Amino acid sequence: MTLSRSIRTTLLVAAMPLALAAVAAAQSGDQGTFQVLVGGRPVGTEEFSIQETGAGESMEIIGSGRVSLRLPTGTLELTPRLRTTGFAAQPVSYQVDVGGSSPQKIVGTVGNGRFSARIVTASGEQLREYVAANGGVVLDEGVAHHYYFLARRTRSGRVPVLVPRENRQVMATVSSSGEESVQIGSQTVQLFHVVVRPDGGEERHVWVDALGRVIKVEIPARDYAAVRTVVPR
Repeated sequence: MTLSRSIRTTLLVAAMPLALAAVAAAQSGDQGTFQVLVGGRPVGTEEFSIQETGAGESMEIIGSGRVSLRLPTGTLELTPRLRTTGFAAQPVSYQVDVGGSSPQKIVGTVGNGRFSARIVTASGEQLREYVAANGGVVLDEGVAHHYYFLARRTRSGRVPVLVPRENRQVMATVSSSGEESVQIGSQTVQLFHVVVRPDGGEERHVWVDALGRVIKVEIPARDYAAVRTVVPR
């Protein structure tokens, strides 16, 4: 008997955490470039690298990148670096250099239920601290590759989200819309569609492959999209 598409999709989504665990030892991370579009028009790029070392609870993952955008409100340059530990990718430190029209630097650490940050701007230096619940993920605004860490953690449920440049934590509901055929450039690829709904914030749509690598991100309310220039094999 042939399984219906909906049943196949449900089984595939349910199996994803096990599939990720099975390939974790062989997977070495990801790297690539997103083209960023606003209103359907290219406004810049995001280049990134995600490197994994170790295994199990001794695993360390470092995600770094460079976002370069030309927006109506001015230019924006972001150079983020996120370090996590363990297979669940628990964040332990985050740094982002913000260039362009409003430069600043944020250097933060996560531990003991708090996110502690030093913020340096042209007008001086500030220290900020706020709640960072266990099991949280860092999703900095305008950084598409950070959704890799979310997809690695879960495809459904409630997740604390740290937003470093806004100095706050919010709760988000994550849900799976299953497997879809998505057009990326000249290719049609099968991807898993994950929807992220921050409390009081705009809905985000994320498409990832079977290894959790982020291929596309959309924020419809902002008419924003980040799409991989080359689909990884």
